[in-house]
Amino acid sequence: MSNFKESDREIDQLENGTPSDKVIEIKSIYKNGKRSIQPALDASSGWWAGVERLSDEAKSKLDYYVTVGETGQDSRLNTTIVLKNGLTFNLANNRDAINWAWVKHCPELAMSLDDAQKGKAEFYVHMEGRESERSNRSEETIYEATKYVMEDATTEYANRALLLGFDMSHEKPASIKQFLIGKAKKDPKAILNIYRNKSMRINLLFVKAKQKGVVTVNKADGVVKYGATILGVSDDSAIAYLQQNEDILELLDREINPQFNSAKAEEVNVLEGATKPAAKSPSKAPAKGTTKK
Repeated sequence: MSNFKESDREIDQLENGTPSDKVIEIKSIYKNGKRSIQPALDASSGWWAGVERLSDEAKSKLDYYVTVGETGQDSRLNTTIVLKNGLTFNLANNRDAINWAWVKHCPELAMSLDDAQKGKAEFYVHMEGRESERSNRSEETIYEATKYVMEDATTEYANRALLLGFDMSHEKPASIKQFLIGKAKKDPKAILNIYRNKSMRINLLFVKAKQKGVVTVNKADGVVKYGATILGVSDDSAIAYLQQNEDILELLDREINPQFNSAKAEEVNVLEGATKPAAKSPSKAPAKGTTKK
């Protein structure tokens, strides 16, 4: 399967006998959900997904095979399965294994509850404990994201919101904190990214530069410029350019954060002054009419 996900890997392990109990259970999003399905035609191959191509001679030697492609009055002979809550496929059973090979490709079935909720599938593969485990992991991620917000300095809240695309510089810290906590519950990965990603300092600088008009974007061609310097043709490429060009980044930083940089320069001067030896006072010339003894 393309876009191989964790749910696909779990199914693959089940199909290939990693677990001792090779039974796949189908659940419905709706309590009394029921739907008749037939093999889905794969447009790329022109054949039914998961169905083996068999000659009439090969079919005559089998106890069971999937029937597809019959039309008219014979269409009733096409293999049909009714998906419903609690339906199982025992992969140790030949008939169930053959049917599962095509059922798993049907759009009415998702490989997990999470996949079903994100898509349009009415049915999903249920594995004992899997949904609970994923729920626990989700709650842990939310807790971790919320913890970052709770332990953050209130002076940083506006910057965090700005990195999420919201200018809340005129809001009170308590309001911004409430917003960030709400975001941590709805989209914890976004919160974790702005706290963990080391390049976020550059992202923040770039966003502020755009706000102040120091960095401009040409609406016609999307070219991003800092003065006469072309940074890129998109926000991502411009940020990548800044990451690779420290001299331009430093110039931009000084222009956007002049107070911070002047304070930093003063601090350096103070430190340098403390390490330099005190200059000797020049000796005074003897007053006229006096002689050195």
